[in-house]
Amino acid sequence: MNEIIRVDHVSKVFLTGSEQLRILADVQLSVSSGTVVVITGESGSGKSTLLNIVGGLEAATGGTVLVAGYRVHSLDETELSTYRANSIGLVFQFHYLLKDFTALENVMLPAFMAGRARGEAMERARELLDAVGLAQRVEHYPSRLSGGERQRVALARALVNDPEVVLADEPTGNLDERNSAIVEEILFDLVRTRGKTLLLVTHDSALGARADRQLVLEHGVLRPA
Repeated sequence: MNEIIRVDHVSKVFLTGSEQLRILADVQLSVSSGTVVVITGESGSGKSTLLNIVGGLEAATGGTVLVAGYRVHSLDETELSTYRANSIGLVFQFHYLLKDFTALENVMLPAFMAGRARGEAMERARELLDAVGLAQRVEHYPSRLSGGERQRVALARALVNDPEVVLADEPTGNLDERNSAIVEEILFDLVRTRGKTLLLVTHDSALGARADRQLVLEHGVLRPA
């Protein structure tokens, strides 16, 4: 398989007053296209920081990041926006849906903003909402959806621009056990059936059993689980 993510010698240091807090020490990661990789680690281990660096949401202190042909570490803000819009789908612990938009509008908005015609964006959004089991909820606002349903809308939104890579940060961390199981099943099924690459970070080591590869982030360095 072709390599789609490469992280080389990435470090991240935060300055806290006169002290340096090293979150990532010397992270190296290679992910093949179409695979599922789960990174586990304790809270505060730097999992989210690493995912944000791969997603272009945060800059590394040192090292290089290549994703889907983009040299993420050297992109300017305009290029980062293009990268995030076209090549990656982001799923967070919280759904971050727009409360005044329906489920359909929330999902279609990234496609519309990326330049797709309104009708095409709407059709794509409907198809994805159907895929996550929400065909009957397309006109519902977030306030009328359950927590699990909101997160399923967020999954559909992450895929609306047909990204090559999906980055998920504790996607079930804010859900009860039943809804966690539903969202997990849908997420893994969607990425596998659509040939996406999934990089997921979580404190739940049980999720690693569903991955092609599981790694642990510990003391700022990745190692096999």
